[in-house]
Amino acid sequence: VSINAPLSRRIVGRQLQQRRRNTAALRPSTPVRALFGNNSGGGDSPQQGSGNPFGNMANLMENLKKTQALVQTETARIQEELANTEFEGFSDDETVRVVMSGNQTPMGVDITQAGYDQGKEALEKLILEASKEAHSKSVEGMKERMRGLAQSLGLPQQPGM
Repeated sequence: VSINAPLSRRIVGRQLQQRRRNTAALRPSTPVRALFGNNSGGGDSPQQGSGNPFGNMANLMENLKKTQALVQTETARIQEELANTEFEGFSDDETVRVVMSGNQTPMGVDITQAGYDQGKEALEKLILEASKEAHSKSVEGMKERMRGLAQSLGLPQQPGM
């Protein structure tokens, strides 16, 4: 505040300066880097045990990426394994056999002469029975392998799996 300013302006200016000094004394000076785990003033690594919630964020993100890569790798391995695994389903009288892969892709149907001799409608039912059994076994095989993956990763078991 200049000396040439009117007295009322000088008083107001001094009061503002005094408030700024008082407020600055009440506020602790915290460098921004201290908020993100580096209170030492040097270096870029987070300080351990500083009570900083962001201090281990980089480690957390790195572990998350590693876990995600592991899950993707294991899932791809299981899918390939299931694609190469065959599950068989039979009709009640075992005249029809249906083969299905672990990812529920039909691979083949075998019908004995006794199955053919039963007629069209009976044969349709036999094929349906065998298909349902093969599909059920295939789904159960897939669930079993996914349970194994979840268990190896330490994940809790899901109901119905």
